[in-house]
Amino acid sequence: MAFPPFAVVITAAGKSERFNNNNEQSVKKEYLKIEGHTVLYRSIVPFLEVPNLQAIIVTSPVGLKEECIVALEELGKRNPIPLIITDGGDSRQQSVRNALELINNLDLGVEYVAIHDGARCFVTPDLIISTLATATVYGASAPAQIITDSVKEVDQNGVMINSYDRKSIVTVQTPQIFRFPEILYAHQSAKEDKQYYDDTEIFAEAGLKVGVSMGDPKNKKITYLSDIPDAERQIKEYIMVREEGLRKGKIDKQFRSYVNNIQPPAEN
Repeated sequence: MAFPPFAVVITAAGKSERFNNNNEQSVKKEYLKIEGHTVLYRSIVPFLEVPNLQAIIVTSPVGLKEECIVALEELGKRNPIPLIITDGGDSRQQSVRNALELINNLDLGVEYVAIHDGARCFVTPDLIISTLATATVYGASAPAQIITDSVKEVDQNGVMINSYDRKSIVTVQTPQIFRFPEILYAHQSAKEDKQYYDDTEIFAEAGLKVGVSMGDPKNKKITYLSDIPDAERQIKEYIMVREEGLRKGKIDKQFRSYVNNIQPPAEN
């Protein structure tokens, strides 16, 4: 296929509340490592193998830009594709809209934009390409997985109240890829007071269609501590070094050196 010019938005501005279990001291899951590289780094690198990528926009929590830069490892320096960190908003929808408006203001001439979870670090170039190919047919696409378990609706008391035909229900992953003008319009038209679960919902609410491409069961999202080997040790050490850096008034060279040299746990 001829690859259209596209950009990617990496969403990494969330609070990682489920991962940190609402602990007072927390570390963003995207900044921890799996087998020698951060989750954030791994979520971006596969996009670099797809032709005609024009820009990478990473959303970051306000005040954590320095830590985000560290988590990007060498991508900020050695990457030939422009990489920009932008502040996220109060919700995922606001963060993505900020990134889309930034792309629009930069006038990059992109035809499509991929929106991908910064915590979904097992994505592959093949999955990105197949999703992009489907998007060129429908105007938008999301990778999806067929459900094999029974699907039930449960009320507030934990009682089953409804059943659904799983043949017509799928689980949806990222990257979700959209024609750029349409997804920008959809986000700018989205309701400010509504919680959206993903960008396909925002796109569909604007009256636009989303095609489905084949997902990958390995393309899981890091959500809980158990999803990262050695997470508790990493968090403890990360917080200790971060606090030392903050006492000195900045995220200093010691912090950068530590993050760049975390070793994966030894296999038993």
